[in-house]
Amino acid sequence: ATRGILAGEAVDALASFHGGTNQPKRKEGTPVDVNLVRSQAVYGIVPMAEVAKHNTKDDGWVVIKGKVYDVTELAKIHPGGSVIYTQLGKDVTDVFSVFHDANTWKLLKEMYVADLEPVEPTTVEERKQKELLEDFRKMRMDMIRDGLFESNKWYYVLKVMTNVGILVTSIACIYKSCSWTSLLVSSFLLGLFWQQCGWLAHDFLHHQVFKRRKWNDYVGLVLGNVAQGFSSSWWKDKHNTHHAAPNELDNGHYAVDPDIDTLPLIAWSKEMLETLETRGEQALVAVQHYLFFPILFLARMSWAQQSLAFAADSKVLGRRRSIEEFTLLLLHYVWYFGVSFSALPFVKACVFVLLCQLFSGVLLSIVFVQSHNAKEVYADTKDFVSAQIVSTRDVDGGLFNDWFTGGLNRQIEHHLFPTMPRHNLGKAQGRVREFCLKHGLLYEECGMLSATCKVMRLLKDIAGMARDRLRKEL
Repeated sequence: ATRGILAGEAVDALASFHGGTNQPKRKEGTPVDVNLVRSQAVYGIVPMAEVAKHNTKDDGWVVIKGKVYDVTELAKIHPGGSVIYTQLGKDVTDVFSVFHDANTWKLLKEMYVADLEPVEPTTVEERKQKELLEDFRKMRMDMIRDGLFESNKWYYVLKVMTNVGILVTSIACIYKSCSWTSLLVSSFLLGLFWQQCGWLAHDFLHHQVFKRRKWNDYVGLVLGNVAQGFSSSWWKDKHNTHHAAPNELDNGHYAVDPDIDTLPLIAWSKEMLETLETRGEQALVAVQHYLFFPILFLARMSWAQQSLAFAADSKVLGRRRSIEEFTLLLLHYVWYFGVSFSALPFVKACVFVLLCQLFSGVLLSIVFVQSHNAKEVYADTKDFVSAQIVSTRDVDGGLFNDWFTGGLNRQIEHHLFPTMPRHNLGKAQGRVREFCLKHGLLYEECGMLSATCKVMRLLKDIAGMARDRLRKEL
């Protein structure tokens, strides 16, 4: 029973690592099934080939710093969501390190299986990869020592106050005048408010601001669920997977990264065309470069629907968490519809509600597009560091772009160091450039217009491939 209680405490503590558990909190002192962590399964030393076999939901192992852990049962209640399933059977040392705080490591002992059989690199590529990972880990530790992971709380106070100012201005516009001009300005500002709240929620839910992760989670719920209208748990599940597997496809060419899971509307690589099942789907992709911007405008409505469905699913979140998340989302719609229909006549209020969604959709999605799309989409195995760099680009900085993108214009740095406060990403940029140069990795940086043009060229090229496939089938 004592061992069961300790295992339960480990699971409860893990709930804080990704920002709150998806399960009802275990009553303190209550024993749990020791099979939850399989702590009794100790095998001595195992080779990586054996670890790789344990890569299913029913039997999942991972490697962290030369130790093998059985996460089969933990994965079912993993606080960070389903991202853990993308990492089974792999060495996750770096992806684990960049997302979790120092207190996490002591909890791993409950899931210990064995030591990993040490293997020295024998090929040039293996030696290069080892050196790359060693240099990355040293660079990260140097940045921690130099304070780059310390947040400036006043910076975030200013960001919150700026967002409040945008919201107040938006509401004042339609309360002062019911004209179409005021409606248009107000709806754009409210869409901008949601975009900026998204960036702030992103910062807090990545635990960039406070040392105590629960405080980040509480602020994230306010900014995400109540202000922006997106479920925090839904966002974590989706976004953590994106970070762990950016632009990744599985062996069947289906998207592992949810951010490129956009078929049958958009294909981001020629390999994704192989998964199209009907001529109708191919016809859509054949005109994707024309549909692209209209789709961006509709993106927020799609995400809002997914968010509501996720929050309402008690089987995924647990009953208590589901009620909490869904209630906070309802608060969002109470103030949103309340303001809209109390300030404007019915028809104009309906138009206002729609325009806010459309503006926010394009303001949010254009930032994602510039930083990841028209970069490498891969299905081969990559180490954590290489995967982040080949799938991301930086967009030129400056006061406006740093504010407009929420710091995500420095996407390479953010993906390598997701818990680094956005105001320090620029300080890390020079070190990351030198690191990429040393190891022969492309550090891509360009302007907003250039990045958008690259995306449009890629979409047009893949649309041409889809048209060729259609002609061959005639």
